[in-house]
Amino acid sequence: MDSQPFLGRTFMGKIQQSVISSTNLKFTTPSRCFMGVLFAVAFIFCQPAYGSQPHHTEKSSFFLPGKSFHVKACDRLDGKGEAGEKTHMEPEDSQNPPAVAQVQESGAWDRMYCQNTPPGDYDPQTTAYGLQSVATAPTVATSPASNVTHNSASLHGTVNANGLSTTAWFQYRIANGPSKSTFATQTVIGTIDAEIGIRIIMLLPGTTYYYRLVAKNDAGTTYGSEVSFTTADINTSVTTEITPPIGAISINSGAYCTNSFTVTANLSATDNTGVTGYYLSTNATPPSQYTTGWMSTTPATTYKEDVTYTISNGDGRNMVYVWYKDASGNISDAAAASIVVDTTPPIITITDPTSDQTYTTKSNVVSISGSASDDINEISSVVWIHDKDTSGTERKTIGWTVPNIGLVKGENVITIKATDSVGNTGTATITITYAEVDATPKVITGHATSITTDLATLSGTVNAMGLPATAWFQYGTSSEHYSGTSSIQSIENGLHEVPVSNRISGLQAGTAYYYRLVAQNSAGATYGNEITFNTLPPKGNIYGNVVSFLKEGPVESAKLQLKGTKARKKSFKVTFSDAHGFFEFKDLDADTYDITVTKTDFKSMSQTVEIEEGERKKIGIILQKTKEEDKGPPKDVKSDQQKTNETSQMHD
Repeated sequence: MDSQPFLGRTFMGKIQQSVISSTNLKFTTPSRCFMGVLFAVAFIFCQPAYGSQPHHTEKSSFFLPGKSFHVKACDRLDGKGEAGEKTHMEPEDSQNPPAVAQVQESGAWDRMYCQNTPPGDYDPQTTAYGLQSVATAPTVATSPASNVTHNSASLHGTVNANGLSTTAWFQYRIANGPSKSTFATQTVIGTIDAEIGIRIIMLLPGTTYYYRLVAKNDAGTTYGSEVSFTTADINTSVTTEITPPIGAISINSGAYCTNSFTVTANLSATDNTGVTGYYLSTNATPPSQYTTGWMSTTPATTYKEDVTYTISNGDGRNMVYVWYKDASGNISDAAAASIVVDTTPPIITITDPTSDQTYTTKSNVVSISGSASDDINEISSVVWIHDKDTSGTERKTIGWTVPNIGLVKGENVITIKATDSVGNTGTATITITYAEVDATPKVITGHATSITTDLATLSGTVNAMGLPATAWFQYGTSSEHYSGTSSIQSIENGLHEVPVSNRISGLQAGTAYYYRLVAQNSAGATYGNEITFNTLPPKGNIYGNVVSFLKEGPVESAKLQLKGTKARKKSFKVTFSDAHGFFEFKDLDADTYDITVTKTDFKSMSQTVEIEEGERKKIGIILQKTKEEDKGPPKDVKSDQQKTNETSQMHD
């Protein structure tokens, strides 16, 4: 069985009689007890109080319905020396609360046994109740002591409360001596490891002490592992070192400002036994020697090192703190330094000759002026750069002016760059076009082509006049009022005519449209002449049904041929009637059409139909059988035509 402490809990165990039979035995255990089974004996092992402290008035109870068993308690770990024993018979009715066999003795005892008396038959029972979970009990770890002197020491450990409010304290003792607990308890809440520490005094010099951390919550009590330390011998020349290091720090060798979050921490410290580590932070909370983040160093009485450190608090003034520790675990007071972090570039603005990004002039020189500002540091320089001339002029002023910049024909890109005292750089750019004459594009609107009911291709030519240009078409249904705009095309900065075309869609059928070509470069925009075109008129449809002359039912798969007769472009189409005799000719121009219908076992038939633009006309076609049995007296063809037209209504 598991030897985990159950601390006053009730659980079920087994008394194993043989390989094939067993019975359940209920134990209500005293504190600091373990449970186990050995052959036919179930026993509870009770741990002695910490540091050989005896139990006082301990008791335990058992029940086994209908069975007689013997209980005894022993006062030492070796099982020798009985403190009390008793024999008891349980009632058969397990539904009623059973009588209890108890052992209750005042004195020191640490082991109890329960054994059936005499051996008898036991009901088979193969399943034992599971033990109560201790998953939410505290998790405890005892850490090494520090700052040990001849009569005092600092005890350390960590506790995880596992989500319950937990109280923690230390127990300590000397070998074969009484156990003591620290009077001050500490409360821990949460689910992360929390550091626990206390300094104990009035210790014996030159003595080995054993101690452990204890934590308790509603789920139970947990004991940490035992750790030892030895106090200094007051009669020897060895003295315990309790003097902490003395340290200092500077950032980037004392610089006021930086444009990077990564800085150099200049560390220095002294200690009479040797500096062994440092702890850097932007938080002023002091660490313990067990806090994660300590960096080890080669032990030295005089320590000096430059280390890289990353600041994470953003732009502005940042404080950095450092602590040093020595081999004895002594931790220095905090040393601190600050530095201003500035990673934001200056803001630079061009105001003259324009605040726009482009400017056109007929002069070959231009002056540019504006302003530059920075939230944290001063502007140290303003530099201008001409893309056609790599030379620049520096101006160390917030309100800056760059006079008499020479321009070349065409576009000139001028970049103004401002730098602050820590090296952050901001830029602003203006494109200045120098044109001796009118350099606006030359535009000619061309004719529309590939016109349909809803589509058309617009065309034209553009001369960019040596400057990069863009071109597009404007169009609409009213002259000089353009509701539509085509996509924009880029034109190279040449001096020759470049063809431009764009296919537009979504037009209305049978409608007049007005359009023009537009082109623009840095010198301005030019509008081409207006031209008009008409979209094609809407298409018409002819549809209806093919029916039998006598049976008056639909004729399926009849072949229908349509041919235009008057329009210059004569249409020719073929279709077949469906299972309902329905047919349809779509997308027809205005014209007069001959429709011929043929079908096996039927006489062919022709009909002439005239439609206007966009007209949808319905007709009926009657076929007569060629077989003799289908022939009959003549019928009123007009009446049959009316019935056929009625039949075709189902397809409207």
